Amino acid sequence: MDRTAWFLGDEALAQRLGQFFHETPFSLRHISDAESAIKELATATVPILLVDTSSSHSVEITASLLRKIIDGALRTISLFTIGDDFYPTSIAADLALLATDHFLWRDDQQLTDPQRLLDHLAETVPRPVPKCRHIQAFGIELRTYAPEFFAVVDDLVRVASRDVTILLVGETGTGKTTLAKIVHSISARRGHPFQHLACGALPADLIESELFGHTRGAFTGADRNKIGRFQAAGRGTLLLDEVDVLDLKQQTKLLKVIEEGEYEMVGSTEARKSEARLIVASNIKLQQLVDEGKFRLDLYYRLNVLEFLLPPLRERMLDLIPLAMQFIEELAREHDIVIKRVHRDFLEALHAHDWPGNLRELKNHLRRAALFCDNEELTVNDLSHKVIQAQFAPAASSKQSKSSWKLVERVAQSEKEMLRAALEANDNNRTQTAKALGISRVGLYKKLRRLGLIDDETVADIVPVSETSPLIR
Repeated sequence: MDRTAWFLGDEALAQRLGQFFHETPFSLRHISDAESAIKELATATVPILLVDTSSSHSVEITASLLRKIIDGALRTISLFTIGDDFYPTSIAADLALLATDHFLWRDDQQLTDPQRLLDHLAETVPRPVPKCRHIQAFGIELRTYAPEFFAVVDDLVRVASRDVTILLVGETGTGKTTLAKIVHSISARRGHPFQHLACGALPADLIESELFGHTRGAFTGADRNKIGRFQAAGRGTLLLDEVDVLDLKQQTKLLKVIEEGEYEMVGSTEARKSEARLIVASNIKLQQLVDEGKFRLDLYYRLNVLEFLLPPLRERMLDLIPLAMQFIEELAREHDIVIKRVHRDFLEALHAHDWPGNLRELKNHLRRAALFCDNEELTVNDLSHKVIQAQFAPAASSKQSKSSWKLVERVAQSEKEMLRAALEANDNNRTQTAKALGISRVGLYKKLRRLGLIDDETVADIVPVSETSPLIR
């Protein structure tokens, strides 16, 4: 077997790796620019890329290459990172999307776990490059890699230009406000005001006044006329957030605005025309409130015509690290903090947490981490205990314990369970098991040894161990 791997990074490291690859069935080619890398990888049967994450001089080139891959230059890639335990912040998000595994390059210029690298190269199957939905309009940007979110984004873009009421339903912090702003920004109303009213933040007796305005003397303390949000929005867009807190009387008045385009200021009987486009948001499904008699059925039917369910962050984990790195960049700029590198354990801790508060919770915890950052590097110690306990605290159940594993550990455990099941199904006949799995007998033995299912002595006379190079230990 002759398979080529391409390496992007420090030339000295490329030479050291070349010595190691010389003793294996693989060849290593050093590439120094993004354009050449794309050309080489695009023509490869199995596009394998090793990325040096420690050399600062190649970060810009690496960033350019990764962005080209994610933007569609390649359909599949087998990408592995080599370096210390830190990723440069500028490429951490793209690496999180593309990298299959990481190999530690020690200060004494030794590669740890070289056999695992060889196994990966021998058995690797290129992984599909994640697809992306990207919207950018008037300073507002949304980028998602989560297929669960694609339909929502696509359909919102499709109806943005239509003058219809939209209902956004999702847990707190799932991005309802951002999506509403995007709809406004790509609609014909973008030149008019965008108004946002969070009903849950107001006392119940003030919601009507805030929505529709009031006349002087309408109630105690109303010493002058005040315009409401419908009037302030003009021909723009009004986002009415947390609509689920409205009482039945307020719902009746909202229904009148939707059906007739009219409202009355508190303390007045004069009908006023509403020209604003209405976007309504709720933290819970309104059907639940209808069933409980807390929400008008006719209003629900009017809102349910264009209902969009926003998935929580825990269901769009492909977006987690890209969003985190975007927030870190914004927070560093806001607080005038320099953050150049992020520890991989920091990223693993983010993955282990389930983020019940979604994007809002994520940004709040990252703000704390940024403020505690030392030496221009983010480490797991910069995160609050609430976040890291999900990764390191003992779990009460097997399910909870598995949720705290690192990705590599989860993959290894799944592979181990699969191999045990395959061996049992084939009466522990390893030749038949290898054939059933579609791999070579040598490949099976390598997997069994790597996962601790057989010892080195059992496999020594079958699989040659090429760990005598001074490069590896």
